[in-house]
Amino acid sequence: MTATAPRDRTERPPASRGRPRHPDTDRAILAATFRQLVEVGYGGLSVEAVAVAAGVAKTTIYRRYPTKRDLVIAALQVEVPMPELSTGGDLRTSLRDAVHTVVHRMVDSGALRILGSLLVEANREPELLAMFRERLLEPRRNLVADLLRSGIERGELRPDLDPLVVTEMLAGATIAHHAILGQALSDEWIDELVDHIWAATRAPARD
Repeated sequence: MTATAPRDRTERPPASRGRPRHPDTDRAILAATFRQLVEVGYGGLSVEAVAVAAGVAKTTIYRRYPTKRDLVIAALQVEVPMPELSTGGDLRTSLRDAVHTVVHRMVDSGALRILGSLLVEANREPELLAMFRERLLEPRRNLVADLLRSGIERGELRPDLDPLVVTEMLAGATIAHHAILGQALSDEWIDELVDHIWAATRAPARD
């Protein structure tokens, strides 16, 4: 009787199903989702509208993001990149530049409008608001707070200063001026805000 050849037990990777994801398609979907969030908020956003705006089929979106929540979370993670700031040199100038950059990025991108819609949905979709805070608000808050901490260490700011409280003062004034009062966030207004914060937080002059 002829001996049979031993079975090849080497594991092989499973055959891939379908076409691989194309990064341009992902970018188009997430960018369209972010625009929809800015324009109509979370409650008004639909996968159908995102598909039309991105130029893809709904099934293409659902293969990547099974639910509307998954889609929005992904868009919030990538559509407002962190600014790169220079923290060397004069602290007052660095603080002014940081506040200008953060404020304009959040306003010009529409992120502050998205925040308003997520606050409305907070009871039904708390995960989305938590993600917005984690991905957009906290890194920017920490960026400014770290800058303030460096000023304390260098003796330029009051030693009893709480950097996180000061960042909330900056954020609160910005949101009140823009979202509540409906005023434009001009460069002149931002400069004035930073001047007031600087006057309240700088270390007293030494004799």
